[in-house]
Amino acid sequence: MRIDLFYKKEFDLPIWNFFFEALTYSSLAARNMLGQFFDIAGFSPIEIGYLMAMIPVFALVSNPLWFRIGSKITDKNAFTIVSISSGFLFWLVYLSKNFIFGLIAVAAFSFFFSAVVPLGDSLMMVSVKKHGGAFGRIRLFGTVGFAITALLLSGLVKWGFIWYFIVTSISLFLAPFVINVTLTGKGTENKKLNVSSVRNGNLFTFVIMIIGMTFGITLGSFHNTFFPVLSRQLGYDKSFVGLIYAFMAFTEVPFLFFAERIIKKMGNFNVLITGIFASALRVLLITYVTEMMALFLIESLHGLTYILMYYALFNYIHFKLPEKYLVNAQSLFWLVSSGLTYILGSIVGGYLIEFFNTLAGFRIMGFMGFAATGVIVLISITFKRKTA
Repeated sequence: MRIDLFYKKEFDLPIWNFFFEALTYSSLAARNMLGQFFDIAGFSPIEIGYLMAMIPVFALVSNPLWFRIGSKITDKNAFTIVSISSGFLFWLVYLSKNFIFGLIAVAAFSFFFSAVVPLGDSLMMVSVKKHGGAFGRIRLFGTVGFAITALLLSGLVKWGFIWYFIVTSISLFLAPFVINVTLTGKGTENKKLNVSSVRNGNLFTFVIMIIGMTFGITLGSFHNTFFPVLSRQLGYDKSFVGLIYAFMAFTEVPFLFFAERIIKKMGNFNVLITGIFASALRVLLITYVTEMMALFLIESLHGLTYILMYYALFNYIHFKLPEKYLVNAQSLFWLVSSGLTYILGSIVGGYLIEFFNTLAGFRIMGFMGFAATGVIVLISITFKRKTA
């Protein structure tokens, strides 16, 4: 099958959209792999926790700010500013030699970088609403872009961490040019959108889902921040971290390809619960393996963690929740998914590992995740009508 026919029939969107999404999420590999850079640089677990928390801390402030700026100068122009600025400021992180300078460098970078993915996804949603199609399919290319970048970095890191910064900067510099082609190029407008007309959601379900997602993505944040530390202590080569992150990203592909069908069959709430439980299970099981193949098997659970929680709530907001709540719900979604959860995962996790040890920290977080899953399940049973 010709590729042009494939994307037109299956995705019904301009092909540049997929390239843009891949570039945007490839830069996100930077956030997940910074933990390894700081660990090799000699920072302590608490210092790594605070350094990694700077990006989500600034997301709490910069995301609403840049969306507000985007409403005045267009989201496309706002994206161009944050992406190019991030590409330059990322090099300050590379030059960090001590904790204080590292905090300043990550803070400057984070002020712009934390808005790259939210603004990028917002631009893609505009394109989806204009041309039709399913957001899950285009988001799939973000996962592929992340995976390919992580895999590339796992090899290049052998020749020095400078390649890690070079590759990420290239992604950040290219993305603004691609989005200009995407939004200014000619495309077939499709006014028949793939949007459900029945918005039977409610605020109660939304709030419970936000709380559940907070616990689930916090576990994922903790894992991504401190897996490099665990990997080093288990004696794996430093290139192994990038390989694992690439593998994790690829495990998201099956869900994204069938996301709409799965959501329709299971329901948003049940998909979210599955994601929370799988997050807790992975963080716990990873501490009991010593063989590489067993580790890969456990990490395959990633395909049932973040992407399920992210997509279940994202879909609920845009297609179930009444439109009058849309703006505030979307703002809260990004504040939690890219802000609060990564702050909790990095800082709380740093203290757990510092005062206990790495294995104990992972196990404590795992059992806390199971407890959170139990509470959410109990709520769903008690208020079955409201959370259906």
